[in-house]
Amino acid sequence: MYKTLLTMEFRRNLKSTLIWSIGVSTMIYLIIVLYPMVKDIYAQIPEELMAIMAQFGGVPEDVLEYYATEGAMMLQLFGAIFAALLGFNLISTFEKERLAEVIYTQGIPKKTFYLSKLSLLVIMVLIFTIINALIGYLGFITIDERFSFGDYMWFSLLNGIMYLYTALLGFILALLLDKDIKSMVAIAIPLPLYILAILSTLTDNDWLKALKYVSPFTFSDPVAILKNQDPFEYISFLVFTGLTLVGLVYGYYRYQKRISVS
Repeated sequence: MYKTLLTMEFRRNLKSTLIWSIGVSTMIYLIIVLYPMVKDIYAQIPEELMAIMAQFGGVPEDVLEYYATEGAMMLQLFGAIFAALLGFNLISTFEKERLAEVIYTQGIPKKTFYLSKLSLLVIMVLIFTIINALIGYLGFITIDERFSFGDYMWFSLLNGIMYLYTALLGFILALLLDKDIKSMVAIAIPLPLYILAILSTLTDNDWLKALKYVSPFTFSDPVAILKNQDPFEYISFLVFTGLTLVGLVYGYYRYQKRISVS
């Protein structure tokens, strides 16, 4: 029955996942292939303006740095929104259509439903991440620019984990709220976390800087990984992994009490 449920949900969610994947990846592809033109524009910038830009990170020295500052950050934001909506809708839509009440009458343990939905969430995030990475790589090939493939794959991996954690938070949020709540509320997950990660890099306050550790955008920061070559933010990774695991355990408890068949 687990396989049947997984297959059913896979078919229901595949189309929307592909639409999001292709839409976001196409945007990133176009940003990458514009690099040769942007590089020519950088070459014509006056020295005075270059000095000002240096205070904000400077001009990208290669296509991977350009991708980190101009493309990957947008990829993360839109991807995280998709992930949060995906996780939320796996619970919300299933209940709004009253499929839960119908299927639960078949005597299938709720544990099976919970595990099938978590498995589907991982699969859909994996599909989204792979399509992002492949089309991005196609963009680099198109303009025939040399770059570090290892760094690109390392960022893609961490970015995929960030998507997964965000999707799981959306999943957990749906279990905490009433089933009639609109799915757009899930956007309240990635946007504050994204802003928090950015603000923590712009302040000198130690307390505000520490807030970055509760954001998954910290350990998957494209500028830190691809441009600055900073060490892996393992504290952010461990903190968010712990928070997500605790949320999943509590989510399982909530799911057991979520719907009583009438």
